[in-house]
Amino acid sequence: QDRLYIGNLHPTVDEYSLLQIFSKFGKVTKLDFLFHKTGVLKGKPRGYAFVEYGNKDDALKALSTAHDKLLRGRKLVVTYAQQAPVDPGAPYGTAASKHRKTMAESGRPTTLSMIKSGLGNRHEGTRDKIAMMEAKLRQMER
Repeated sequence: QDRLYIGNLHPTVDEYSLLQIFSKFGKVTKLDFLFHKTGVLKGKPRGYAFVEYGNKDDALKALSTAHDKLLRGRKLVVTYAQQAPVDPGAPYGTAASKHRKTMAESGRPTTLSMIKSGLGNRHEGTRDKIAMMEAKLRQMER
C-alpha cells in the first residue's frame, strides 16, 4: 500500500506541482499523471494522478496529511490506489462515480453496446428515415 490515488485536481495542476507537494512526505518513486487521449479534451489533464512511494510509511503520511487539503481552490482526494473511485474522473463519493458503478453492475445494456449490436438501429431503411423527417416537419409546422 505504497501507491496513492490523488483526485479532484484543478486543471491547472501539473506534474511538477504534485511532485513539489508529495515529495515533502518521502521519496516519490513513480508519478502517473493522466491525460485525455481522445476527444475534445485530448491532451488535457484528467483531474487525477497516482503517486507511488518507496515505503508504506511515507504513503500513509501523505494520505493522512494531504487528504482534504486545498490545492488551487479544490479539496484534494487522497486514498490508497486500490480504493480509487470507479470513475476516477468523478470526485470520490460523488453521484457520478456511484452512478457509473451502478450501471456497470446492473447488467442493463448501454447505448454503445446497443449501437454496436445493431439493436439501436430500428429505422434502417430510407423510407423509414423519410417518414421520420416528414413527421418531424409536420410537428414543427404546428
